[in-house]
Amino acid sequence: MKDSDYNKLIELKNFHSHFIPHNQNAIELNEQSRKGEIITLKEVTFRDISFHRCYFALLNFIYGYMPKKFKETISQDKFYIFLKHIRGDYDILFKFKDGTTFIEYKSISFGKMSQKSFEAFIREQLPYIYNDVLGVYFDGEMLAGIIETIEQEFERYLAKL
Repeated sequence: MKDSDYNKLIELKNFHSHFIPHNQNAIELNEQSRKGEIITLKEVTFRDISFHRCYFALLNFIYGYMPKKFKETISQDKFYIFLKHIRGDYDILFKFKDGTTFIEYKSISFGKMSQKSFEAFIREQLPYIYNDVLGVYFDGEMLAGIIETIEQEFERYLAKL
């Protein structure tokens, strides 16, 4: 979900076992609906939103360190897919005769994560980012400094959750 998608969220408040509109989008939906019409919504928890924003803020921060050559190849909005590919976070749906594969990337279910499992999820990803992404372009003290800065930024993001 993109940040712009969060502006489209419909918020409902539980009031005596009934849902009432809680934001402008919900009010507009209510006004546009016919009496007795069934509306299906997907639940998004506050935790889901917080973890999503934290994860993508960290990835955007890391992307800022990527060299121009990388950025010309992989756009910022595709960086997370690039990381999924590097980690092998996909299922092979079909293997063609020539050896190529048809894959489906696994979804990140932030809403099902606890604070502890979210932090563990990020901690599992960081070594891949450090070694297989940043390590390709930087080394030595430069890489160590970038890693230290990313770790500090990650701790700042976690503190906001």
